[in-house]
Amino acid sequence: MRFFFIILLMSASMFGMEQDSVKKRIPKLDLEALSPDSFSVETDVMVSSGWFPHPGSFRSIELIGSDGLVFHPGIFHGTMPISGSLFGVPNLIFQNTTHHSVDDRIPLQSFSTEESDEEMLEEEYAYRALRARFSISELHSIIRIGLDIRNATSMYFSEVTSPYLNMQGSLSDMLELHAVSIIETSLIGNVSIELPIYGVYLETFGQQTYSHYSVFGGVNVGYVLDSDLKHQSFILQGKDEIRYASGSNVATLQSRPFINEVNRLRMSFESGLGWQFGFGPLHLGFEGYVAIPITSMVKRQDLALTFIGIRGIFGLSF
Repeated sequence: MRFFFIILLMSASMFGMEQDSVKKRIPKLDLEALSPDSFSVETDVMVSSGWFPHPGSFRSIELIGSDGLVFHPGIFHGTMPISGSLFGVPNLIFQNTTHHSVDDRIPLQSFSTEESDEEMLEEEYAYRALRARFSISELHSIIRIGLDIRNATSMYFSEVTSPYLNMQGSLSDMLELHAVSIIETSLIGNVSIELPIYGVYLETFGQQTYSHYSVFGGVNVGYVLDSDLKHQSFILQGKDEIRYASGSNVATLQSRPFINEVNRLRMSFESGLGWQFGFGPLHLGFEGYVAIPITSMVKRQDLALTFIGIRGIFGLSF
């Protein structure tokens, strides 16, 4: 019995020695696998900033308003002078400016030195527009398509000096200023490309915030809905002693449609610089722009109008 017990102990001891003699395999640590480049971290924040930032994907509808420049009507004329035959006054030559101020043309009441409440025409323009904007990520740019209604009044002046017999019985010079006003309403369609040049785009959890400066350029195609001519004559020098038949220093010589004389279909290039800001669905901006004519305003003469102005923008992204 003791013999079998000794044999059993020896067998157990040999089995334990055999088990301990088996080498354990230690897994190798791959340090290259721990390189930061091998990890990918998913995030819901996207940022593009600096020069020529990449605009995110968006679409917006905008309302736009413009009233020329702050201290100038914003209308600049092309070739001058022009013959008065264009306005049905062949004996006069017209310029686009006069050194006489608006105050010199204030109408007076009949046979009085009191000012009249008659509305004065001044050179000016304004327009309201509806525009759609949508980004093209592949081109890093924004396409703009708009439809505008523009009201513009352009003016042309000619001075005439003629003698008259004054109250003292001697000859004096009467100075008349002829002012022709063209009042137009136009419908304008435009297509342009906007390129962000500096700013930042930030998109977090599907909401986009951006602020950038941009340049843009495109083409305007307009159609004149209505065009009227008004020709007035003002006595500037001698109005204290002589008046027109109405007793006023102002006489309206023509007031008629001008639609037959104008090119109703007109084209122009437009370019400018702007600032845009968007936060979520809201969009605001300001742009300075210039619209350079390709076609003449009228049929029989080269009469082009360049429009320069600043416009404000309010829109909603969707």
